[in-house]
Amino acid sequence: MRFLILGKDGMLGHDLESVFGNDDFIAYGKADLDITDYNKIMEKLMTVQPDVVINATGYTNVDLAEKEGVAAEKINGYAVGLLAKACREVDATLVHFSTDYVFNGDKKSGYTEEDATNPINAYGKSKALGEKLLADEMDHINEVMPKEGKYFLIRTSWLYGHHGKNFVNTMIETAKKNKTLQVVADQYGKPTWSMDLCRQVKWLIESKEYPSGIYHITNEGVTSWHEFAREIFRLAGISANVVACASADYPRDAARPKYSALINNKLPPLRTWKEALNEYVTGLEQ
Repeated sequence: MRFLILGKDGMLGHDLESVFGNDDFIAYGKADLDITDYNKIMEKLMTVQPDVVINATGYTNVDLAEKEGVAAEKINGYAVGLLAKACREVDATLVHFSTDYVFNGDKKSGYTEEDATNPINAYGKSKALGEKLLADEMDHINEVMPKEGKYFLIRTSWLYGHHGKNFVNTMIETAKKNKTLQVVADQYGKPTWSMDLCRQVKWLIESKEYPSGIYHITNEGVTSWHEFAREIFRLAGISANVVACASADYPRDAARPKYSALINNKLPPLRTWKEALNEYVTGLEQ
Protein backbone atom coordinates (compact mmCIF):
# COMPACT_ATOMS: atom_id res chain seq x y z
CA MET A 1 0.00 0.00 0.00
CA ARG A 2 1.03 3.59 -0.61
CA PHE A 3 0.30 6.10 2.14
CA LEU A 4 -0.13 9.85 1.93
CA ILE A 5 0.39 11.56 5.30
CA LEU A 6 -0.99 15.09 5.64
CA GLY A 7 0.28 17.36 8.42
CA LYS A 8 3.90 16.23 8.52
CA ASP A 9 5.00 19.25 10.59
CA GLY A 10 2.77 18.48 13.58
CA MET A 11 3.08 16.08 16.50
CA LEU A 12 1.04 13.34 14.87
CA GLY A 13 2.60 13.87 11.48
CA HIS A 14 6.12 13.40 12.84
CA ASP A 15 5.17 10.19 14.63
CA LEU A 16 3.26 8.85 11.65
CA GLU A 17 6.37 9.33 9.50
CA SER A 18 8.33 7.36 12.09
CA VAL A 19 5.79 4.55 12.35
CA PHE A 20 5.36 4.27 8.56
CA GLY A 21 9.08 4.78 7.96
CA ASN A 22 9.60 1.39 6.27
CA ASP A 23 6.49 1.70 4.09
CA ASP A 24 5.83 3.40 0.78
CA PHE A 25 4.67 6.83 1.95
CA ILE A 26 4.74 10.51 1.04
CA ALA A 27 4.25 13.23 3.65
CA TYR A 28 2.96 16.74 2.99
CA GLY A 29 2.90 19.80 5.21
CA LYS A 30 0.90 23.02 4.99
CA ALA A 31 3.32 24.44 2.43
CA ASP A 32 2.87 21.41 0.18
CA LEU A 33 -0.93 21.21 0.05
CA ASP A 34 -3.83 23.51 0.91
CA ILE A 35 -6.44 21.05 2.17
CA THR A 36 -9.16 23.70 1.89
CA ASP A 37 -8.81 23.66 -1.94
CA TYR A 38 -10.56 20.67 -3.53
CA ASN A 39 -8.85 21.06 -6.90
CA LYS A 40 -5.40 21.07 -5.31
CA ILE A 41 -6.32 18.01 -3.23
CA MET A 42 -7.41 16.14 -6.34
CA GLU A 43 -4.28 17.17 -8.20
CA LYS A 44 -2.07 15.72 -5.46
CA LEU A 45 -4.10 12.53 -5.14
CA MET A 46 -3.99 11.91 -8.88
CA THR A 47 -0.22 12.40 -8.81
CA VAL A 48 0.56 10.34 -5.70
CA GLN A 49 -2.17 7.72 -6.20
CA PRO A 50 -2.30 6.67 -2.53
CA ASP A 51 -4.22 3.70 -1.22
CA VAL A 52 -4.59 5.42 2.17
CA VAL A 53 -4.68 9.12 3.06
CA ILE A 54 -3.96 9.90 6.72
CA ASN A 55 -5.11 13.37 7.72
CA ALA A 56 -3.07 14.60 10.68
CA THR A 57 -3.73 18.27 9.94
CA GLY A 58 -5.86 20.40 12.19
CA TYR A 59 -6.57 23.68 13.91
CA THR A 60 -5.61 22.74 17.47
CA ASN A 61 -5.64 25.93 19.55
CA VAL A 62 -8.72 25.25 21.68
CA ASP A 63 -8.91 28.69 23.33
CA LEU A 64 -8.09 30.74 20.25
CA ALA A 65 -10.82 28.90 18.35
CA GLU A 66 -13.35 30.84 20.42
CA LYS A 67 -12.22 33.97 18.53
CA GLU A 68 -11.28 32.26 15.28
CA GLY A 69 -14.26 29.97 14.87
CA VAL A 70 -14.44 30.47 11.11
CA ALA A 71 -10.81 29.46 10.65
CA ALA A 72 -11.27 26.41 12.90
CA GLU A 73 -14.35 25.31 10.96
CA LYS A 74 -12.56 25.75 7.65
CA ILE A 75 -9.69 23.45 8.62
CA ASN A 76 -11.30 21.03 11.09
CA GLY A 77 -14.68 20.95 9.38
CA TYR A 78 -15.12 21.82 5.72
CA ALA A 79 -11.64 20.69 4.63
CA VAL A 80 -12.38 17.22 6.01
CA GLY A 81 -15.45 17.01 3.81
CA LEU A 82 -13.33 17.94 0.79
CA LEU A 83 -10.74 15.31 1.66
CA ALA A 84 -13.47 12.70 2.03
CA LYS A 85 -14.95 13.60 -1.35
CA ALA A 86 -11.54 13.46 -3.03
CA CYS A 87 -10.59 10.16 -1.40
CA ARG A 88 -13.85 8.61 -2.46
CA GLU A 89 -13.30 9.89 -5.99
CA VAL A 90 -9.95 8.08 -6.26
CA ASP A 91 -11.03 5.08 -4.14
CA ALA A 92 -8.57 5.78 -1.32
CA THR A 93 -9.18 5.04 2.36
CA LEU A 94 -9.27 8.16 4.54
CA VAL A 95 -7.98 8.11 8.11
CA HIS A 96 -8.99 11.19 10.08
CA PHE A 97 -8.38 12.16 13.71
CA SER A 98 -10.98 13.68 16.00
CA THR A 99 -11.24 14.39 19.71
CA ASP A 100 -13.01 13.80 23.01
CA TYR A 101 -13.99 17.48 22.86
CA VAL A 102 -16.87 16.60 20.52
CA PHE A 103 -18.72 15.59 23.73
CA ASN A 104 -20.10 17.88 26.44
CA GLY A 105 -18.56 15.96 29.34
CA ASP A 106 -21.74 15.30 31.31
CA LYS A 107 -21.56 11.50 31.02
CA LYS A 108 -19.42 10.34 33.94
CA SER A 109 -19.28 6.75 32.68
CA GLY A 110 -17.50 7.85 29.50
CA TYR A 111 -18.39 7.99 25.82
CA THR A 112 -18.66 5.12 23.35
CA GLU A 113 -18.27 5.26 19.59
CA GLU A 114 -22.08 5.29 19.27
CA ASP A 115 -22.76 8.30 21.51
CA ALA A 116 -24.09 11.46 19.87
CA THR A 117 -21.76 14.44 19.79
CA ASN A 118 -22.63 17.61 21.70
CA PRO A 119 -19.59 19.93 21.95
CA ILE A 120 -19.43 22.89 24.32
CA ASN A 121 -16.68 24.95 22.67
CA ALA A 122 -15.83 26.23 19.19
CA TYR A 123 -12.98 23.78 18.72
CA GLY A 124 -15.21 20.83 19.55
CA LYS A 125 -17.90 22.14 17.23
CA SER A 126 -15.41 22.43 14.37
CA LYS A 127 -14.24 18.84 14.93
CA ALA A 128 -17.83 17.58 15.14
CA LEU A 129 -18.55 19.33 11.84
CA GLY A 130 -15.63 17.50 10.25
CA GLU A 131 -16.93 14.20 11.56
CA LYS A 132 -20.37 14.86 10.09
CA LEU A 133 -19.11 15.96 6.69
CA LEU A 134 -16.78 12.95 6.47
CA ALA A 135 -19.54 10.47 7.28
CA ASP A 136 -22.07 12.24 5.03
CA GLU A 137 -19.67 12.06 2.08
CA MET A 138 -18.42 8.51 2.61
CA ASP A 139 -21.74 6.90 3.53
CA HIS A 140 -23.93 8.60 0.91
CA ILE A 141 -24.58 6.42 -2.12
CA ASN A 142 -25.74 8.12 -5.33
CA GLU A 143 -25.52 7.71 -9.09
CA VAL A 144 -22.14 9.41 -9.29
CA MET A 145 -20.73 7.45 -6.34
CA PRO A 146 -22.57 4.08 -6.41
CA LYS A 147 -20.63 2.58 -3.49
CA GLU A 148 -19.66 3.71 0.00
CA GLY A 149 -16.25 5.19 0.70
CA LYS A 150 -13.72 3.62 3.05
CA TYR A 151 -12.73 5.54 6.17
CA PHE A 152 -11.53 5.34 9.75
CA LEU A 153 -12.58 8.20 12.01
CA ILE A 154 -10.22 8.00 15.00
CA ARG A 155 -11.14 9.81 18.21
CA THR A 156 -8.36 10.27 20.75
CA SER A 157 -7.72 12.45 23.80
CA TRP A 158 -5.18 14.34 25.93
CA LEU A 159 -2.47 13.77 23.35
CA TYR A 160 1.23 14.31 24.06
CA GLY A 161 4.39 13.58 22.08
CA HIS A 162 7.92 14.67 21.28
CA HIS A 163 7.17 17.04 18.42
CA GLY A 164 4.72 19.62 19.69
CA LYS A 165 3.42 21.63 22.60
CA ASN A 166 1.71 19.33 25.12
CA PHE A 167 0.80 18.99 28.79
CA VAL A 168 3.68 16.70 29.77
CA ASN A 169 6.44 18.92 28.43
CA THR A 170 4.70 22.06 29.69
CA MET A 171 4.47 20.69 33.22
CA ILE A 172 8.14 19.69 33.27
CA GLU A 173 9.29 23.07 31.95
CA THR A 174 7.00 24.98 34.33
CA ALA A 175 8.27 23.04 37.34
CA LYS A 176 11.81 24.20 36.59
CA LYS A 177 10.68 27.76 37.35
CA ASN A 178 7.87 27.26 39.85
CA LYS A 179 7.92 24.56 42.51
CA THR A 180 4.24 25.12 43.32
CA LEU A 181 1.73 24.59 40.54
CA GLN A 182 -2.05 24.73 40.42
CA VAL A 183 -3.58 22.03 38.23
CA VAL A 184 -7.24 21.39 37.51
CA ALA A 185 -8.58 18.37 39.40
CA ASP A 186 -12.21 18.24 38.21
CA GLN A 187 -11.68 17.33 34.54
CA TYR A 188 -11.23 13.64 33.72
CA GLY A 189 -10.03 11.87 30.61
CA LYS A 190 -7.50 9.45 29.11
CA PRO A 191 -3.94 10.71 28.41
CA THR A 192 -2.54 9.24 25.19
CA TRP A 193 1.00 9.07 23.83
CA SER A 194 0.98 9.94 20.13
CA MET A 195 3.37 7.08 19.26
CA ASP A 196 0.99 4.50 20.76
CA LEU A 197 -1.85 6.08 18.79
CA CYS A 198 0.08 5.99 15.51
CA ARG A 199 1.17 2.38 15.98
CA GLN A 200 -2.42 1.32 16.62
CA VAL A 201 -3.63 3.21 13.55
CA LYS A 202 -1.06 1.40 11.40
CA TRP A 203 -2.18 -1.92 12.85
CA LEU A 204 -5.83 -1.05 12.22
CA ILE A 205 -5.19 -0.19 8.57
CA GLU A 206 -3.06 -3.25 7.89
CA SER A 207 -5.33 -5.71 9.68
CA LYS A 208 -8.01 -5.23 6.99
CA GLU A 209 -10.48 -6.76 9.44
CA TYR A 210 -12.42 -3.68 10.48
CA PRO A 211 -15.18 -1.85 8.59
CA SER A 212 -15.43 1.87 8.03
CA GLY A 213 -16.56 3.84 11.05
CA ILE A 214 -15.63 5.54 14.29
CA TYR A 215 -12.91 4.10 16.51
CA HIS A 216 -11.72 5.30 19.91
CA ILE A 217 -7.97 4.93 20.41
CA THR A 218 -6.44 6.05 23.72
CA ASN A 219 -4.16 4.65 26.36
CA GLU A 220 -6.29 2.95 28.99
CA GLY A 221 -7.19 4.36 32.38
CA VAL A 222 -9.02 7.51 33.42
CA THR A 223 -7.38 10.27 35.43
CA SER A 224 -7.60 13.99 36.17
CA TRP A 225 -5.16 16.66 34.98
CA HIS A 226 -4.03 16.98 38.60
CA GLU A 227 -3.20 13.30 38.99
CA PHE A 228 -1.65 13.28 35.52
CA ALA A 229 0.70 16.08 36.59
CA ARG A 230 1.62 14.31 39.83
CA GLU A 231 2.55 11.16 37.89
CA ILE A 232 4.63 13.19 35.42
CA PHE A 233 6.68 14.69 38.25
CA ARG A 234 7.04 11.34 40.01
CA LEU A 235 8.41 9.67 36.89
CA ALA A 236 10.65 12.61 36.05
CA GLY A 237 12.01 12.76 39.59
CA ILE A 238 10.88 16.36 40.01
CA SER A 239 9.98 17.69 43.44
CA ALA A 240 6.95 19.94 42.98
CA ASN A 241 3.94 20.94 45.04
CA VAL A 242 0.93 20.21 42.83
CA VAL A 243 -2.09 22.02 44.23
CA ALA A 244 -5.51 20.80 43.10
CA CYS A 245 -7.89 23.47 41.84
CA ALA A 246 -11.31 23.61 40.21
CA SER A 247 -11.96 24.57 36.60
CA ALA A 248 -13.63 27.72 37.89
CA ASP A 249 -10.35 28.71 39.57
CA TYR A 250 -8.50 28.47 36.26
CA PRO A 251 -10.70 30.31 33.72
CA ARG A 252 -10.05 29.71 30.03
CA ASP A 253 -11.62 31.19 26.91
CA ALA A 254 -13.01 27.80 25.93
CA ALA A 255 -15.04 25.59 28.26
CA ARG A 256 -13.69 22.07 28.75
CA PRO A 257 -15.75 18.89 29.20
CA LYS A 258 -15.61 17.60 32.78
CA TYR A 259 -15.74 13.88 31.93
CA SER A 260 -14.49 13.02 28.46
CA ALA A 261 -13.15 9.48 28.78
CA LEU A 262 -13.42 7.67 25.44
CA ILE A 263 -14.57 4.07 25.77
CA ASN A 264 -13.12 1.66 23.21
CA ASN A 265 -15.68 -1.01 22.31
CA LYS A 266 -14.17 -2.10 19.00
CA LEU A 267 -10.40 -2.57 19.09
CA PRO A 268 -7.88 -4.39 21.29
CA PRO A 269 -7.01 -2.04 24.15
CA LEU A 270 -3.73 -0.16 24.35
CA ARG A 271 -1.49 -0.27 27.42
CA THR A 272 -2.31 1.99 30.36
CA TRP A 273 -1.54 5.68 30.31
CA LYS A 274 0.92 5.22 33.19
CA GLU A 275 2.92 2.63 31.27
CA ALA A 276 3.04 4.83 28.17
CA LEU A 277 3.94 7.92 30.18
CA ASN A 278 6.79 6.07 31.88
CA GLU A 279 8.37 5.21 28.52
CA TYR A 280 7.84 8.74 27.23
CA VAL A 281 9.37 10.47 30.27
CA THR A 282 12.29 8.02 30.28
CA GLY A 283 12.93 9.00 26.66
CA LEU A 284 13.00 12.69 27.60
CA GLU A 285 15.77 12.03 30.09
CA GLN A 286 18.03 10.31 27.55
